[in-house]
Amino acid sequence: MTMDASPIKAVADWMKTADLAEVVYRKDGTGFSLTALGAGDHPTIAAPAMPAGRFASVASDGVGVFQWSEPGKARKTEEGTEVAAGDAVGVIVTGSGASKPVVSAHAGRVAKIFIDAGQAVEYGQPLLLLELR
Repeated sequence: MTMDASPIKAVADWMKTADLAEVVYRKDGTGFSLTALGAGDHPTIAAPAMPAGRFASVASDGVGVFQWSEPGKARKTEEGTEVAAGDAVGVIVTGSGASKPVVSAHAGRVAKIFIDAGQAVEYGQPLLLLELR
């Protein structure tokens, strides 16, 4: 199967005239992204420092299946519970069967949970949101 690249070429040509560094297009589960890679072609603008927020996410630092605790141990993390920095808030079970704890880098109250036990997770996927203390 061959792909008609003319629409993508048209977007790439337009990017040059619009001084864009990146374009991402998604529709109905398909799409593309284009990034300009010329040294000095586009000015670099430093991002402003983000102000300290009152929330922080706890993200997966691995790929696998998420569980709230090791087998046979009680779940400790629910919405509204307090978490200390360094607390294990869950476990990721890898394809080899090994488990890796998910550790919170911050202290706070669990404000929102984004994941259920048994769901597959990816690296960097937010698992829960903490209201910082």
